Amino acid sequence: LEWLDKAVDTFGSLETTAKRLLSKKYKGKPFVMAFAGYSVTVGRGNYFNQSFPFVLKNLLEPIFQKIDIELIVRNAAIGGIPSFPYAFCFPHFLGTDADVISWDYSMNEGKGSNILESFIR
Repeated sequence: LEWLDKAVDTFGSLETTAKRLLSKKYKGKPFVMAFAGYSVTVGRGNYFNQSFPFVLKNLLEPIFQKIDIELIVRNAAIGGIPSFPYAFCFPHFLGTDADVISWDYSMNEGKGSNILESFIR
């Protein structure tokens, strides 16, 4: 899948993210950030629009507006649902057009990467 290839090939590359931003600008397409995780990402105890993905959007949106790129943020986190088997449904939850995917399951699953590795494979 194309979106998996993007994640594997460009993990940690600031240069590739910058190229992706420029590509979106020239094609007139939005830049999409998609978030998955537990209750922290969901924003439990706050309103949905106060969850950190949308706080990040509020911080970044003025910058994106100055460079004329629409920013779309999706918060598909679900509290209490482990990454497996949820991660195998990510195309349905996060979309297949995400430019950045945040994977935040460390609170309950520790720092191991077994599930993330399975998802990427």
